[in-house]
Amino acid sequence: MKHVRNSEEIEIGISGIRKLTETLKTRHNFDLGIYASTSLKRRVAKTLIINELATIDELIDRLEASHSFFHQFMLQMTVSGTEFFRDPAFWRYFRDEICKIVSRNHMRIKIWIPGCSTGEEIISTAIVLTEAGIYDKSVIIATDFNEKIIDNCKNKEYSNHMLEMSENNYRRFREDEGADLGIYIEKTKNGFTFDQNIFRNVEYHVYDREENFKIKGFNVVICRNNFIYFTAKYQEMLLEVITKRLSANGYFAIGNKENISFCKDASKFTLLNASEKVYKKTGL
Repeated sequence: MKHVRNSEEIEIGISGIRKLTETLKTRHNFDLGIYASTSLKRRVAKTLIINELATIDELIDRLEASHSFFHQFMLQMTVSGTEFFRDPAFWRYFRDEICKIVSRNHMRIKIWIPGCSTGEEIISTAIVLTEAGIYDKSVIIATDFNEKIIDNCKNKEYSNHMLEMSENNYRRFREDEGADLGIYIEKTKNGFTFDQNIFRNVEYHVYDREENFKIKGFNVVICRNNFIYFTAKYQEMLLEVITKRLSANGYFAIGNKENISFCKDASKFTLLNASEKVYKKTGL
């Protein structure tokens, strides 16, 4: 019987990562150097297993030989949100505090979700806005590194194993054991998708570098559980980008185990909710 490797069994050396990084930068204009070392090694190991490749050199050969494989590689490197309404307390705070204030103060609400990945944060946000009665005056801007990730996010069919956890999260968010996430769901042969009406106010954009992304004046930026995967240098740069594009008194959320206190622009934010890591931009 053929032994199936797991990521812990694959040794990823510094020289291999350096060579892979250089190949991607030269061939595909993508910088792997933004990822924290541990996260990067784990992701690369996963792609080797998925594609039945023995070494990083074999992976590099595939990347050099096929541009379409690069898009496949990027999809495999993407971290899934894994569940809807992750951290239900955050979504209650978003509904009860943030939505009320931005709806009262703005005729049009602009929300940015950087690193939209496999779409769980987009859908959770859209459902909260719908139930708050403010989706028709809102627009969600969802971005990620390339078009293939965006396309995968748009057309995503989710596996059934995600459903139980997500339904539990939704009930906890609503604080109602009878709350039914199923009213938004359409069953498929192999899993489920969401009613297309959920996506009516979602715009998708590739964010490959700052100068190619022109949208500003966001009222809310939801960037949860993304910072943790990047180097400190890239986190600093990402927060600078978010600060510039967030409107005065705009809201910014990261994952509850993430930290921006070391970043220069952290001084421009006031922490509103320590447990859910929600900030308000109070500086210029």
